[in-house]
Amino acid sequence: MDTLTHKTWNLTCGVCATIRNVLIAFWVGAIAMGETAGRARAAAELHRQGYTKEAKTLMAGRDIDETN
Repeated sequence: MDTLTHKTWNLTCGVCATIRNVLIAFWVGAIAMGETAGRARAAAELHRQGYTKEAKTLMAGRDIDETN
């Protein structure tokens, strides 16, 4: 490879790596937001049914066995 091609290749790889990292960060953030929303909905339903202790435990991120 000549010098110009090598520099162009490195620049392209750098841009692709940056785009990849942004997309991965977005994907991980979307998964985390979806999990948080799911936990909140589950806790709301548990609270509505009268399982307040279990709802609080779910939102605190602890296992139910740890609170006994």
